[in-house]
Amino acid sequence: MAAKTNLTFQELQTQLNADGLPSAIFVDATANKVFIDVSVLTGENITSLSQDGVAEVLYKLRKGAGAAQETVNESQADGEKLAAFPASSFGAPVDGFVSTTLVSTYLIPLNEQTVNGPTQ
Repeated sequence: MAAKTNLTFQELQTQLNADGLPSAIFVDATANKVFIDVSVLTGENITSLSQDGVAEVLYKLRKGAGAAQETVNESQADGEKLAAFPASSFGAPVDGFVSTTLVSTYLIPLNEQTVNGPTQ
């Protein structure tokens, strides 16, 4: 099997469905494009670019990508597994909140046209 160097949008959406975020990523057949619905990810009606929510959207996409990576790596041989989204780390709870660090690792060519993840 070939090394896994990226996720498909379908693999990510399958995980987001499992996380209770159905149709967060969808294809608009009329526009012939893939879209991410930030309202699905935040659970709020986001209608303006001036609304807050970027941190939540990026967290949920990254969390979903990490879980999707675990799923796709189950069928990959060692040395061919995607390693772009390592496990997160959590701090101690304080006042009902916990800090988390989510790292992503990429292999970026100098022209930045095609970004992939490393393998392990």
